[in-house]
Amino acid sequence: AAVAALFGGVIAIVPGLYMAIRVYARRGTDEPKDILGRFYQAEIGKFALTAVLFFFGVSLFAKQFLPLICTYMACLVAYWVVTAFARID
Repeated sequence: AAVAALFGGVIAIVPGLYMAIRVYARRGTDEPKDILGRFYQAEIGKFALTAVLFFFGVSLFAKQFLPLICTYMACLVAYWVVTAFARID
């Protein structure tokens, strides 16, 4: 159950890291249309990576799915709470 919960955390963290790296990596231009294109490509990649990781998670931890999904949801809730209270000056 602990490994399943850890994998649930990985499912929450890795796609977000992937998206941040894809969006914020400098590519020589900061044109708005290029930034928006990177954002959409990164979001599609994040969605696909999340789906693939969930597929592997369900395949590996079918009997311990509850700890996996609960940890995933807890990580997402923590992310949104931090985002809601973060101050950007």
